Amino acid sequence: MYAIALYVLLGVGLAASVGFLALHRPRHPFRITEVNASGWVIIIGLIYARSLLLLGIRGASAAGPWWDVALSLGLLTATTALLLVRFLSYLRYLRAHPEDPPTAS
Repeated sequence: MYAIALYVLLGVGLAASVGFLALHRPRHPFRITEVNASGWVIIIGLIYARSLLLLGIRGASAAGPWWDVALSLGLLTATTALLLVRFLSYLRYLRAHPEDPPTAS
């Protein structure tokens, strides 16, 4: 059950990260506003991709106290929720501003 929860949370987070990055194509990717908007999404997406790869290779074991498992799943859930909020809020922004280019100037 622990491994399934990890696969689901990491998969959803990675999909939200990749979805946001696919939609958000800045004209000037190295401006500070663009780095601020998408830099953390890139970093967390890379960490999620690495974690999924290692989970597939090594597997998961919930060996440890219950609070350790609860803390790790809680933090992963919170981070995944942040990625989903970022992705969904950007989709809402695109729907509200169809004439604007999807980049900050």
